[in-house]
Amino acid sequence: MAKASESSSAARRADPPLPGGRRKSSEQRRREILNAALDGFASRGFSAITMAEIRERAGASTGSIYHHFKSKEQLAAELYLDGVREMQEHGLSALLGQQSAEQGVRALVEAYLDWVERRPKLAAFLFAMRHADFLDAVESDLNRLQREGIADAAEWFRARMLSGELPNVSPDILRAVLYGPAAHYAQRWSRSRADVEMKLAKKQLATAAWHALQALQRNRP
Repeated sequence: MAKASESSSAARRADPPLPGGRRKSSEQRRREILNAALDGFASRGFSAITMAEIRERAGASTGSIYHHFKSKEQLAAELYLDGVREMQEHGLSALLGQQSAEQGVRALVEAYLDWVERRPKLAAFLFAMRHADFLDAVESDLNRLQREGIADAAEWFRARMLSGELPNVSPDILRAVLYGPAAHYAQRWSRSRADVEMKLAKKQLATAAWHALQALQRNRP
């Protein structure tokens, strides 16, 4: 009887099978939980929502959600990492498809804002949680992601700096010029406070980044 009881309990904890006896893959279930958490954070706020509510939104079992994430903080940290990775990959893909310096700079700025527009909830989550305590546990992962993103783009920019198309500035200055104004606008847009529509902002901020780099090129110390 004990074995039968344990088997029944395990069945309740596991996700129900799909039609035909199939079960969802671990990665598919993980993604559904992350998406449910993002919706919950957007509608209820990180502090207010509970793991039980996220589980219900995802249609997951208790055993399944805690198999993937030990706590709400770990879930949020994983969601943050996924968001940063996704945003970087989107921008890098746009950059590496361009040949000229101007095309690349414009494409990178526009791709960043394009991603924010496509993924408004995730972008708003990244903005709101950038200094959250739960990120301390994944600080090394965030640093690694940033290093990888810089390394992948560095060769593209280095070649154009050597050719004289772009000024030879540090990575920090380059990121500030490319993303500073765009991130400021994107944060206001994500809060519905921007006074310029996204389509126009993409063009204007891409132009501003390119002109700023040209000015640095003309006025090298």
